Amino acid sequence: MPATDPCEVYMRYLPRSCTESDLRAKFEKCGRIKKVWLSVDKDSGECKGFGFVTFSSKTEARRCVKEYNEHPRNEMDGKHVVVTHAQGWDDGRKPVQVCSFGAGCSREDCYFEHPEGWDPLNPKLPGESEEGGREGEEGGDDGE
Repeated sequence: MPATDPCEVYMRYLPRSCTESDLRAKFEKCGRIKKVWLSVDKDSGECKGFGFVTFSSKTEARRCVKEYNEHPRNEMDGKHVVVTHAQGWDDGRKPVQVCSFGAGCSREDCYFEHPEGWDPLNPKLPGESEEGGREGEEGGDDGE
């Protein structure tokens, strides 16, 4: 998870009519704003409902979350905006698991992790030699 800026505040449930200047005007009472970022639809230019405000200090960011995350201060155009500290983004992907077939997997589209040197066009099981037999096996004798 990426590191977060302790001075950054996340706003969600913003009205579609919200602009960066609206956010600046609403939250500048908390302190000096360094940056405002608003998620905007490319086609319509309307707000997608969330944005970030970065303050110049952690104290100002805490003040914003504390004072503006309650009614009626969190209201914008009839919507109740949720104001929280920004957190690192987790993409939700699970770690890749090891394929249960290992080097013997013959699927080119297998999305599991395979041992080094794995070739889907020439699969071989671990310990298998190039000729197709197990390493250390000679004929039918155990060596005893």
